[in-house]
Amino acid sequence: MIGEGVGVRHTYKAYASGDYVSNAKAVSATDPAVTGGQILRRTTSSLAYNKASYRSNEARTSRMPVDMRHGVESCSGAIAGELSCLTYFDLFEAVLRGTRVSPVSLSNTDFTSVAADLTTGTFTFTSGDPLALGMRVGHIYRFASLSDADNNARNFVALGFSGTSNRIMAAYPAPDTMGADTAFTMTSTGKHVIAPLSSHVSRKFAIERYFTELDLHELFTECRFAGFNLNVPGTGLATIDFQVLGRSYEPDSAGSSPFFTAPTAVTSTGLLASVNGLVRLEGANLGLVTSLSMAFSNGAYLPDPVVGQNFLPDIPYGKYSLTGNMSLYFDSLTQLNLFRNETECELIVYLTATSAINSPAITFTVPRIKFQSGAPSVNADGSVLVPMTYEGLENTVVGTLPPGMEATLLMVTDSEIV
Repeated sequence: MIGEGVGVRHTYKAYASGDYVSNAKAVSATDPAVTGGQILRRTTSSLAYNKASYRSNEARTSRMPVDMRHGVESCSGAIAGELSCLTYFDLFEAVLRGTRVSPVSLSNTDFTSVAADLTTGTFTFTSGDPLALGMRVGHIYRFASLSDADNNARNFVALGFSGTSNRIMAAYPAPDTMGADTAFTMTSTGKHVIAPLSSHVSRKFAIERYFTELDLHELFTECRFAGFNLNVPGTGLATIDFQVLGRSYEPDSAGSSPFFTAPTAVTSTGLLASVNGLVRLEGANLGLVTSLSMAFSNGAYLPDPVVGQNFLPDIPYGKYSLTGNMSLYFDSLTQLNLFRNETECELIVYLTATSAINSPAITFTVPRIKFQSGAPSVNADGSVLVPMTYEGLENTVVGTLPPGMEATLLMVTDSEIV
């Protein structure tokens, strides 16, 4: 029997600490230990065990090399999948090096009342300050007990805050027009995580590939999630891949496989499609984007080897990086001027699993981007497209571009995290 790709199960589990001991490997049976773990959905996996090698340069009359040796070991590769809620939030948290934040629950006792306007696409609160109460651009809110039933139990993505004490919230989709309602509750659904400005958290994981039909496994040990690549086509499923760097490798065969016993079952949430949701740029909802990508890295890298051991002392982190590409239909000078004028703007990518009003959803919110290129691509026929590249920048103060943006480089919100 030979191994079949569809029969390979991937499971990950965090170690008790994200730190490395420079001169000793973790003992897998003890940490992370065999119990638990989370089975991960995926399409492909390129994880691989690597060893440096070097050969002798000794000059011999035979003119033949006399020796070759193996050097320091490591692991690297990527795990790719089709994006879905709940499935990858642990990985986003590890890449961003932040800590998930629980939802905020608010009501008329915080704001006195709330009104809504379909034409302006806004909710208007009386009293209170939404930002001071923890509301942010990119969070997904749901109301209950409003007099207009169509505004209840519906996803509303916060797009910006304005007015006295930030009491006007622009929202997507636009709510039904509704007079001031004094009896309501509202909750930010799910949880979110940001790339923090300080107190960055280090995490490491063991990742198992279990070949079910062969009853053998590979255990990639002391791994960092170093970054991710998000791709959203004009039509189709959003895809994601996470880059992995690991310290060592422990394979085993039948009788000792799988390594993780009784892991948590794979998630069953719906896949996120590009035809649902929203792309928002510089305060406008775009209907021109034919494709969009985002690449985020926390700078993790494999350091230089050390004398006396065949494994690395650590897998350090480096600087954050966020870059991406988008392609837009050319309909005005707006796209070109974003690049030409070095305009700073926000980027919000809201993806949902279905067209239902409270569909599971993920939001990627980048408070500040600048475009690095943008020029029409003109062919003999067909529509004119503008391929554009961008880079994300640190947002140091809550309340800019527009008011209500988190102080971060990137925020990821998942409506299904409880």
